[in-house]
Amino acid sequence: MGQQPSTQITINQADLHLTGASTSVGSGQVEAILGLVYMIAGIVAVVVIIIGGIRYATANGDSGQVQSAKNTILYSVVGLVVIIMAAAITQFVIQRVG
Repeated sequence: MGQQPSTQITINQADLHLTGASTSVGSGQVEAILGLVYMIAGIVAVVVIIIGGIRYATANGDSGQVQSAKNTILYSVVGLVVIIMAAAITQFVIQRVG
C-alpha cells in the first residue's frame, strides 16, 4: 500500500486581493471592537428590561404574564451584569497584556 500524497492549500493576500492589508491586530483595535460589542449588548439588555417593564405593567393581574415579565426583567438584568463583568475582565486583560 502506497503512502497518500499530502495536499496543501496556501492562500495569500494577493489571492484575496488584499495586498497592503494589515496582517496583525493591535490591542487598540481589539479594545475598540469589544467596546462596540459590549455597548450594543448593553443597549439590547436595557431595551429588554424596558420591554419587560411594559409587559409587567400591562399584565392586568394575570399571574402567568406577570411571572413571564418578571423573568424577562430578571434575565436581562443578569445579562447586563455579565456584560459589565466581561467588559471589566477584558479591559483588565488588555491593559496587562497590551
